[in-house]
Amino acid sequence: MAKHPTTKQKLSRSRVRSRYTTFATNARRKLTDSAPIVTCTQCKQPKVNHRICPTCGYYRGKKVINKASPLDKVTKIKA
Repeated sequence: MAKHPTTKQKLSRSRVRSRYTTFATNARRKLTDSAPIVTCTQCKQPKVNHRICPTCGYYRGKKVINKASPLDKVTKIKA
């Protein structure tokens, strides 16, 4: 039977609770700190910040994707 490691000294209650508290706050921060939602400058629709607008295809005032013609299939360019 494998022996489990034991602690050298007892951890105080505040030390144990602070460890669990930091774990909980970090997990909560990861869940709540998603990318902020902003409005597009062209079409005024909500979009994720620092991304191309999914409705009009503009990014920072420039047309990046032509949304008028649908893209059928994405193909890789062979080098």
